[in-house]
Amino acid sequence: MILGLSLMSACASIVSGTDSTTYIETKPVDARCRLHGQDFTREVNTPTSVPLPAKASPITVECTAEGYQRSTQQLESSMDGWVFGNLIFGGIVGGVIDVARGAGKKFPPQFQVLLDPASFKSEQERDKYYEERLKLENEKWDRTISVVKGQCNQSTPGDCQSQVENAEKRRKADIERLEANRRSSRIVPG
Repeated sequence: MILGLSLMSACASIVSGTDSTTYIETKPVDARCRLHGQDFTREVNTPTSVPLPAKASPITVECTAEGYQRSTQQLESSMDGWVFGNLIFGGIVGGVIDVARGAGKKFPPQFQVLLDPASFKSEQERDKYYEERLKLENEKWDRTISVVKGQCNQSTPGDCQSQVENAEKRRKADIERLEANRRSSRIVPG
């Protein structure tokens, strides 16, 4: 019985593992990206699939490409359902073991990075581009917040509210970064 409990106590570690693979793509393609998180650093050319250790979360992804501004984004993991199952069947000890190993956390299967052009032919072209980017950014964060609200547990509304507030802060930071890119882009008539 003790052997059975000890085997179950690392259920998420066994079923989910501690690594997940994410396909990283950029627009434009063939960007150089540096990924770094806790005890993890990797440089890749896009597009590519990268095995990511769960314990490295969050991972900062910095991408560069000729003629484009540097883009920096956060790649975060989310909890896998096996952790919750382990808490039920394996108890707190199993949950602690899984969390310590980074098991039960998964990165998304795909991650896209958009790099903004460093220059435009006219102010109108630049403004039109950034107007569309702002729209896409807001749509992305609206979807994210909708998912967070959809997954909210009625028994922990405070936690849900803090997740929504965190998403709104990140939206604001992304929009500010987008505006900084707009201001720093050059107009090169041609």
